[in-house]
Amino acid sequence: MFRHAGSIAAGLLASVVCVASGSIVPAMAQGLLPNFAPDANTGWYAYNRQFIPPASGPGPVRQDPTRPYVTNDEFRVTGRQPTDQLADLAAPILTPWAREIVRKRNALVLAGKPANPPHASCWPVGVPGFLLRPMTQAMYFVQTPKVVVMILASKQEIRHVYLTDRHSPNLKPSWYGESIGHYEDDTLVVDTTGIDERTWVDGFGTPHTKELHVIERFRLIEGGNVLEATVRVDDPGAFTTPWTGIQLFRQYEAAVRQMPIERIAQLASAPEGPLAELICAENPNSFFPNQAVVKIPTAVKPDF
Repeated sequence: MFRHAGSIAAGLLASVVCVASGSIVPAMAQGLLPNFAPDANTGWYAYNRQFIPPASGPGPVRQDPTRPYVTNDEFRVTGRQPTDQLADLAAPILTPWAREIVRKRNALVLAGKPANPPHASCWPVGVPGFLLRPMTQAMYFVQTPKVVVMILASKQEIRHVYLTDRHSPNLKPSWYGESIGHYEDDTLVVDTTGIDERTWVDGFGTPHTKELHVIERFRLIEGGNVLEATVRVDDPGAFTTPWTGIQLFRQYEAAVRQMPIERIAQLASAPEGPLAELICAENPNSFFPNQAVVKIPTAVKPDF
């Protein structure tokens, strides 16, 4: 039923080709605007599952320095035992309310109890957590004169960034909020509000309120092989001050060039055609059947 995300992106690109023939395409061709998707196969993989702190100023919640974080992705490469994300509770940006919520999740981790994020049970990941997801499968872009579409291949999650200068009046909360954007030279600037309070800001379980306001700045660096996203997060209910985090993404083809030849051969020999449905598509079974802390969402009625 579901195609590879590259095929999904290709289909979307085909569907908007007549729209994309506006002024944005010549501008990209001349290098006046960033082009995050020169073709439908250009995907982006995140460097890690935690935000990188800025060179100066308030930064994100970070891992407890006494308990290093080993991701499943690192395990696949090094064989090191994976560990859970465990927050450094000394993070100065946390309000007492937010700190207590993060502390409770820390306690679950330390007790060896389930502390899986909501997206592990197929709930939408929200913003800015969207940027921490594309590790094992890529994130894709579709850019048109009126909207930029961001696609997470891992669970077919999609964000729309509307290229306008103002938010909708009387905005109701939604999983990804409302994102509006504009270009500033080589940077796509995205402003998001109205984000559902059930989402996490990061993998530590850091909460937010309905006042969460996120500004993301996307630009290409290192000759176009790396995508940099700088995120400014503001929420007086959860944070003592606005803070900044950074995420970096490897361009898919550049990442493949760094792979061992044996791995490239494996990718090349993978069968074409439809992929098996992902756990968050039509399959209602949980990854954690004995740890059903958060149930997989189900529709009240069928879509068709």
